[in-house]
Amino acid sequence: MYDEMLIRKKMLKIQERLGMRIGIAYGIKKMPVVKKLEDVLDVLRELYKIGIKAFVLPMELFSDISSASDLYKEHYGNLLKIKDIASKFNIELSLRHTRLNDQPDETMKTFCTIASIMDCRTFAVQPSFYSMMPKEQALRLVVYKINEIVSTIRTDCNISIETTGRTNELGSLEEVMDIVKRTRGTEPLINWGHVHARGSGALSTENDYRKVIEKLRAEIGPYSIQNAYFIFSGVGYGPSGLTRYLPLGQSDMNLGYLIKQIMSFGIRGTLIFEDPDRENFIIKIMSELEDLVR
Repeated sequence: MYDEMLIRKKMLKIQERLGMRIGIAYGIKKMPVVKKLEDVLDVLRELYKIGIKAFVLPMELFSDISSASDLYKEHYGNLLKIKDIASKFNIELSLRHTRLNDQPDETMKTFCTIASIMDCRTFAVQPSFYSMMPKEQALRLVVYKINEIVSTIRTDCNISIETTGRTNELGSLEEVMDIVKRTRGTEPLINWGHVHARGSGALSTENDYRKVIEKLRAEIGPYSIQNAYFIFSGVGYGPSGLTRYLPLGQSDMNLGYLIKQIMSFGIRGTLIFEDPDRENFIIKIMSELEDLVR
């Protein structure tokens, strides 16, 4: 057991000094993936107790919502409950979908509507849903499809384009920036583990992290680091990129390098940790975080 009041106080101070919300994805250690309304409310209460200020909702939570009209008929009230308690606890919500297929229209419209109703910071997608065609053709089609969907939905929904981890997938840092520059209502989501794996260990020095941030700022503009969205995950990799996800403590990802660059550039936004220990991992490394943000 740990002292929740002390943990909360320290965690809030770390986030204040870092300039970013710290969060986790999908659930907590005793409930790794939330599957119903009551799960979400319980997780949000637990995160509030220890001062964690961001949470990524899993796509599985909304698997029984087949369309936007279905959403308003049966699920609207529950979405408002999630929104209200997250707002009460000052926890930023995001929604993430990692398995869009080559007919993403209805799913993206529905998830954008869900994200808007819950006042989510963003709806994150991986741009690899046209996997059976050459990358250049897939990139053009992704750009066209996102612009088409954004122009037809009636809600405000920010869409994050996430870097992917395998070299045969659309989603390199350069491709993500290109998509963002050619679409409306989008932003880059830098999954540092994916960048690292895609380059078979590309982030081996602090300077490697700095180069990514400099490229992001130069290509997308200063706002890209004034409200950035980062995911930090442990990965295994081979010549073709990502092979598996690992606990961060077993990977060769260097959190210290990233934190130092966040502090150096004055980056603001959200930093999501992906680790099997969920919130317990953040608590374990809290002393390290305190030292890094002093």
